[in-house]
Amino acid sequence: MPLLTKKIPLIKPTKTHQRLAVFLCVLGLAAVSWWQSVQAEPQPAEILAIYFTPPAGAASGLIKQIDGAKKSIKVMAYGFTAKNLAEALVRAKRRGVDVNLIQDEKSSQNNRETLPILLAGGIEVRSDGKHAIQHNKVMLIDDDIVITGSYNFTNSAEKRNAENIMIVRSSYAAKRYADNWKSHWEHSVQVTELPQERSKR
Repeated sequence: MPLLTKKIPLIKPTKTHQRLAVFLCVLGLAAVSWWQSVQAEPQPAEILAIYFTPPAGAASGLIKQIDGAKKSIKVMAYGFTAKNLAEALVRAKRRGVDVNLIQDEKSSQNNRETLPILLAGGIEVRSDGKHAIQHNKVMLIDDDIVITGSYNFTNSAEKRNAENIMIVRSSYAAKRYADNWKSHWEHSVQVTELPQERSKR
């Protein structure tokens, strides 16, 4: 005698169910990320230098680090108008250091005096226009030195503004910053010529 089987109706998920599932997944991932962050071990770091402007002189500290680079220099700059820093990066490139720079796309007009120095020196420059502004001020030297702070790599930061720079040796911090730098590098556009001058009204 054949067994009678009862068909169980399938419940079709609604949009509310789908949204709830997505929300729970995101919440779970956020919880894991938070747990990992609070469980992370403190990481050692050596403070190499701290600079404030005024007085002027912070640029000399940056140039010292650039001149000491052996393998790579990665730069993220909102503004880059300081010729002495551009020339130091070119010197590094000429002695075999891999040098790359990300600038903010919207403020690139201001970099018209340094871009020819960088491009002529063989340094790849890319413009990041994905954000409202690319406001990072970071240099990564080799695999262990992080330079950051409020200081734009500009003449105004050196001579007119109140700014700060911290230079830290930390392989952990350098790796975190390098990962972030890479994500910006990948969506930035290579610069091959100077931006057109804005028409004056």
